Amino acid sequence: MQALRPEPLEHAHLPNAVRDLAKRWAETSGVAVRTDTTSDPRPLLPDCEVALFRVAQEALANVAKHASASTVVLTLSYMDDVVVLAVRDDGAGFSPEAHRSGFGLAAMVRRVSGTLAVESAPGEGTALSARVPAIPVEATA
Repeated sequence: MQALRPEPLEHAHLPNAVRDLAKRWAETSGVAVRTDTTSDPRPLLPDCEVALFRVAQEALANVAKHASASTVVLTLSYMDDVVVLAVRDDGAGFSPEAHRSGFGLAAMVRRVSGTLAVESAPGEGTALSARVPAIPVEATA
């Protein structure tokens, strides 16, 4: 996965890379985006950062394609043992039971011992949550 590291992560920490991604996406999509980071961000194992960044990319792509949303909120939450990326939109929503896509993202998150959850209902928007272990870079050195 290191070989597939997104260029934005080469030059910025995950919160800044996600913020820049969201800003560029908002400019091209016309959808308002808010990004938040809770607690103290810290550099993570590169594979964990890549997984979260890719989830953010795919979630925004899905909002643009399917949601007809007017607002998206991305939140990175740094906790002692996990980092969670939550992506919520106020769009059309869908029935998760009827749409079993996103297996690639789930596999990417599982690859780093994480989990991916999607909650949605028609007319209620969508909430996606990717949770990965908070393995600091220095733990692998």
